[in-house]
Amino acid sequence: MNVYPVLFSLGIFKIFSYGLFIVFAFMISASYLLRSIKKSKSKIISGSELSSLVIYILIFGVVGSRILFVFMNLNEFFLHPLDIFKLWHGGLVYYGGFILVIIFIMIYAKTKKINIFRFADFFAPALALGHAIGRIGCFFAGCCYGKKSNLPWTVVFNNKDSLAVIGVHLHPTQLYESFGNFLLFIFLHFYSKKEHKIGMLLAIYFIVYAILRFIVECFRGDYRGQCYFGLSISQIISVFLFIVGVFVLCKRK
Repeated sequence: MNVYPVLFSLGIFKIFSYGLFIVFAFMISASYLLRSIKKSKSKIISGSELSSLVIYILIFGVVGSRILFVFMNLNEFFLHPLDIFKLWHGGLVYYGGFILVIIFIMIYAKTKKINIFRFADFFAPALALGHAIGRIGCFFAGCCYGKKSNLPWTVVFNNKDSLAVIGVHLHPTQLYESFGNFLLFIFLHFYSKKEHKIGMLLAIYFIVYAILRFIVECFRGDYRGQCYFGLSISQIISVFLFIVGVFVLCKRK
């Protein structure tokens, strides 16, 4: 499969598929979030405050994702420290951004006296949607690639600029997670329209995404840092996220 990590270039100026999809994912998920809150006629947060908050979420999301990636690949970045800033080469670990954004939103909600669970119910579907689109960018870049496989739906990367192993049948793990997140978004979108207790969408997102990520990690073939007890760092975080999700679900019920 000849996907294009670089869509086109004009001299030293290049448009990378990965970055384009990240921007696209942010725009779509932010628009969905803004539309959902406005349509609900909720006074949880003003339009201007929400617009500013979305920008902060983008910044903290990218920074947190990059920090965790660098932490998982310290030996490589120790030798080439300037590569830390080369985001166009890929290298964002979702959980890093997710954790930093959650911490920021908790502090923001406490400062503004916003019900964190109520806001999270709007945020969860938008997060799943943005993540689904962003993973397509991973697929084009070739990062987060899968293990070798002989299954009929495997993919072969042929582009020399791809970050994946070239010329080998691999699990399309990026598409697994993208598809799973799209399904999660659809479920949360329609569930949000039904009567439910505050915080339920957040709990469902935590539980379902934790399971999805844990399973997809089993098929990943790229280096994901040191393993502990036979589990990758992302799988360990998934276990904790699942436990938190179950706890929130029980408390909300």
